[in-house]
Amino acid sequence: MVRTVLAVPAAMMIIITGCGRASSESEAKQWSTPEPPALVEIPTGLAITVQVDGVLGTAITAETLHGKTPDFTDPEHKAWLLPTLVAEAAPTGTVVAAFDAEGASVTFTHPMTDGFEPVLFLTRRGDLIVSAVNPKDPFPRFHGQGGRLRRPGDTNKPRLTNVTRIAITHAK
Repeated sequence: MVRTVLAVPAAMMIIITGCGRASSESEAKQWSTPEPPALVEIPTGLAITVQVDGVLGTAITAETLHGKTPDFTDPEHKAWLLPTLVAEAAPTGTVVAAFDAEGASVTFTHPMTDGFEPVLFLTRRGDLIVSAVNPKDPFPRFHGQGGRLRRPGDTNKPRLTNVTRIAITHAK
């Protein structure tokens, strides 16, 4: 029987032992956010306070949204025109302001001069947002539309998430 003995120089031993990692791979990996569910449910605890000309009105709740057919839908969104949810928001010249818990707000006149309409919409991630959308294209595609080609990107107006209160004021 023949035995082979390998002689390893001391310098090479340092290199071999110096290759260990300080942390495991699984700790260093960051996983992307999981894909949202195919069917988005309206949040059960939804309660958006509504004020009409400073007077407390009927709140928008999950039951309110379940009871109204969305004005606009696609596989990822459901959107209700604010006048569909709150009849007092329908007259021309009505000002609709939406507020979040921190006090940030957006304000829209119904209808806007460019034809946009204020809506409450539910995204596929379950967020309720108040924004103004173009009724002809309420959910425009915008990913990959901008950049060097000078395309407009997302054409929806400013929006507010986590809405807690809507104030409607009529023109005098």
